[in-house]
Amino acid sequence: MFINKQILSQTKQVFSLRLQPLFKYQRFYILGIFSVFAILHLHIVSNHPVEGDNISFYVLYWLGILFLLWQNQQQDYITTWFSNLLGLGLTLIVIIRPLHLWSLDLLLFRFGPVVAVFGLGLLSFGFSGIKYHWRLFLLLCLMLSPYGFINEIFAFRLHFSELTATISAFSLHYLGLKATARDAFVTLPTGQVEVLYYCTGGLLILWLLKLTLLIMIVIIRLTWQQRLGLISCAVFTGFIVGCIRVALLAVVVNNHNLFEYWHSYTGGALFMALATITYAALCNWILPLELLYSTEKDDTDTKIIVNHQRILFLVVTLIGIILTNIYLITTGRSLDTFVLPDSINLNSWQQVKVKSWSNQKSNTPTDTKAIIVRSQKDYSYVKNNQHLELQMRYFTNTRGESNPFLEQTSANQKNIRYVKGVGYYLLYSDAKQTYLTACINPRGGSTVTSTQFMQNRYTYDLTWSRIVPWIFGKEILRDNRCIWAQLSIPLNEVADTEVYAILESFWVANYANWQSIFLNIN
Repeated sequence: MFINKQILSQTKQVFSLRLQPLFKYQRFYILGIFSVFAILHLHIVSNHPVEGDNISFYVLYWLGILFLLWQNQQQDYITTWFSNLLGLGLTLIVIIRPLHLWSLDLLLFRFGPVVAVFGLGLLSFGFSGIKYHWRLFLLLCLMLSPYGFINEIFAFRLHFSELTATISAFSLHYLGLKATARDAFVTLPTGQVEVLYYCTGGLLILWLLKLTLLIMIVIIRLTWQQRLGLISCAVFTGFIVGCIRVALLAVVVNNHNLFEYWHSYTGGALFMALATITYAALCNWILPLELLYSTEKDDTDTKIIVNHQRILFLVVTLIGIILTNIYLITTGRSLDTFVLPDSINLNSWQQVKVKSWSNQKSNTPTDTKAIIVRSQKDYSYVKNNQHLELQMRYFTNTRGESNPFLEQTSANQKNIRYVKGVGYYLLYSDAKQTYLTACINPRGGSTVTSTQFMQNRYTYDLTWSRIVPWIFGKEILRDNRCIWAQLSIPLNEVADTEVYAILESFWVANYANWQSIFLNIN
C-alpha cells in the first residue's frame, strides 16, 4: 500500500501552519511543563497503596487544572530571574525524591505537589501573574485534600448504614417482598443482610461531590441556584443508588456467587458508573449548554512580543523535567520489594522455618481508615527442645493502632509493661501459649497504644536535625511505619509468670536488632 505523497505533503503543511505559531508563545511551553509534572504525579498516585484506587479522580482534576491553564489567554507574564530560579528550585526539591518515599511520607504526598506547582507557577507566571491562576491552585488543593473525615461523618455521625437499611427495606416492602429493617440489618423471608458503610451511598456521594467542586471551579459563571442544584443532585443520586445496591444485595443474599459479585469492588464499580451517568444527565438539565463552552475573552488587539531568551529558558526547563521524569520512573523501586527478611538471627536459637503470608487486598472494605500491610512472615525457632514463634507484620500508613495479633483474643491490658531504653510491650496468655507483643517503631522504643506511637513520632521524628535531610529527600519526616511483632512460647504445664520472664529477656536483648530492619526496607 502506497501513501499518496501529495496528501502527505498537504497534511504536513496544514500541521505546520497550525502548530508552528504555538512555538512562539510561552503558554505552549508552560502547558507542556505542567503536563509533564501531571504525568509524574499520576504515576505516583497509580502506585500508591491507598490513593491508587482513586486514580480517575486525580486524572479528572489534573485535566481541569490543565484546562484552566490553557483557557487563560494572556500570553506573556512579567517574570524575573529571581522568580525563575526560586520556582525552579522549589520544583526540583520535590521531584528529585525517590518515588517510593511518596507512599511512605504523608506530608510529602499532601504538600509536595502544592510546593512543586507553586514553583512551576513562579517560573511560568512570576510573582505578579500567579494571582490570576487562583482557581488552578484551588483545584490542586482540593485534589490533595484528605476526604476520609467525610466518610467518618457519614458513617458515625449521620448513621448512613441504619438510614440506608431503613430506606432499602421500605422500598422492598413497597414492592411486596415483606422486608423489615432493624438497626443496620435488612431482613427478608429468604435471609438477612447487614448494611456496612461501604455498601451505602456514602462513597458515591463523596465521589459526586468531588465532581461538583470540579464543575463549580472550572465553570465560574454559575448562579447560587445552580450550585445548590448540583450539590443536591450529587447527594440525592449517591444516596438513592446506594439504597438500590443494598436492596439488590438483600434480594440475592442466598445466592453466594451473585452476592459476592455485587458486594465486591467490581459490583461497586458498576453502581458508581450508574451514579455518575445519572448525575451527568442531571447536570445537563441544570446547566445551560453554553456555559460549557464559555472561555475568557482574548484581547486580540494585544501585540505579542516574542522573548527568545524566555522561550529558551522554558524549553530547557521542559526538557530537563521530561528527562527527570524518565529517570525517576525507569529507576524507581517497586513497593512490593519492601518485605521482611527471610532469616532473622536470634542469638543461640536456631531458625527452623519461615512462612510468608500473601498481602491480598480485601475485596470488600469494611473500615474507614486505610492501614496497609506490606509484608507478613512467621518465624519458628528451637533451642534445647524448646520452641519459640516470632510473628511479624509490616504496616505503613498507621498510627500504631489495631494490633493484628489481638483481634481474636481478649488480652488483659493491665499486663502492659515498660522497660527503659526498650519501650512498652504487652504480655498475655491462653490455655496453651504465653505471648509478648508490641509495635517496633522506626525510632524510639516499642509501643502498644496509638498514644504511645504518636508520642514517639513527635519526640523522635519531628526534630530540627531531620528537617534538612527531609527537604532533600533523604528522610521521612513523620514515619508512620510499624512492625507488629509477637513472641510466643508453649506453657508446658509451667506458670505463665515464669515464661513471661523468658519472653521479656528475649525482647530486651533483641529489640535493637529488630529495629534495624527498617534500615533495609526504607
